[in-house]
Amino acid sequence: MTITRRPETPADEPFLRQMIIASVAQELMAWTWPEAIRDHLLGVQYTARVGSLHAHYPAAASEIILVDGQPAGWIFLEESPEHIHLCEIMMSMEMRGRGAGTQVLRELLADADRAGKPVRLLVNVTNTRAIQLYERLGFVRTGGDELQHQMKRPAGRQ
Repeated sequence: MTITRRPETPADEPFLRQMIIASVAQELMAWTWPEAIRDHLLGVQYTARVGSLHAHYPAAASEIILVDGQPAGWIFLEESPEHIHLCEIMMSMEMRGRGAGTQVLRELLADADRAGKPVRLLVNVTNTRAIQLYERLGFVRTGGDELQHQMKRPAGRQ
């Protein structure tokens, strides 16, 4: 399995839309929503999620994660002089649990170590699989609330 990243382009919008909507649908148990409004509400969620990221992190890099040359995920990063903020990482449903996201995170952490920068992120408190992965990679909880954990991985921590 060859994992690479490339900058997001406008041609990636259908892939991102499908992947993000599938993920949001799972997070929000959208299959329980009335069918007549489900697609509309999921579309609103997609637009809000992407729009919010671009509004809050205008200098961030948005990249498509490729597995064997095919779009398989998305990473949205903002780098400042003090730290790297992992704003979003998401793998398509069919690629989850296969190690591609972990490899991308390990590469990001190696880059952060070389730059001497910690990596920060927010994660939904119900996303236990992601929290466990982040903890295995050296992240610790530094704050948050009942909805999201704030986590940090100090620089140089392998």
